[in-house]
Amino acid sequence: MTNNSSTEKRIRTKISSYKSGMSRDKKIYGSINDGAGKRYVLFSLYFQLNDLKKSEEYFKWYEKEFEDDSGEPVQKLCWAVSLYRMGKIEQAEYRLADLMLSNLYVIPKILGRDIKEYDIWHSSSEKFIDYFDYFPIEVLEALTQEDKNWIEELYDSFVFQRIRQRHIEIYGELQNIDDIKIRRKLIDEAYRLLDQLSQSKNKK
Repeated sequence: MTNNSSTEKRIRTKISSYKSGMSRDKKIYGSINDGAGKRYVLFSLYFQLNDLKKSEEYFKWYEKEFEDDSGEPVQKLCWAVSLYRMGKIEQAEYRLADLMLSNLYVIPKILGRDIKEYDIWHSSSEKFIDYFDYFPIEVLEALTQEDKNWIEELYDSFVFQRIRQRHIEIYGELQNIDDIKIRRKLIDEAYRLLDQLSQSKNKK
């Protein structure tokens, strides 16, 4: 979280520029072509400001404009922690679990834990261990100790461990399977792993 007025002004100027650009695209072309990933950067910019009201407004806009977007790890971290700070706990837990599965190494590294690279199939460059090296330092510095305690508690919880372990098993199997039908079945199961969060809540 930034306390420097000049830094805050610079961030807000960048936010305004990015949003104006996307709004202009929507007005001219009817859709937003965001190949540069500005929609993701905005998550981190709002996070650095800890502007929860504007963050919430942006989250709603993003979900409307990019309904089927898969997202990326930095965005998911900022989204999850911002929701936690807003008191939207169940939504925050879902987003944190989504982050955990999008890159298995991010959360352990945030928590300062040693971890080796899993011998599994990584479906994109965002899933490799060195992706963390590209995390904006400003985002990591904006995490409070309370944020980290919350992340650690969830990461070590039974349901997160169960989801994570099955994810690792599935992607370990995918590394050595060429059959399209079997791969499709495993990938479908991987996509449904986050459903266990709602199932866990319903059992309580």
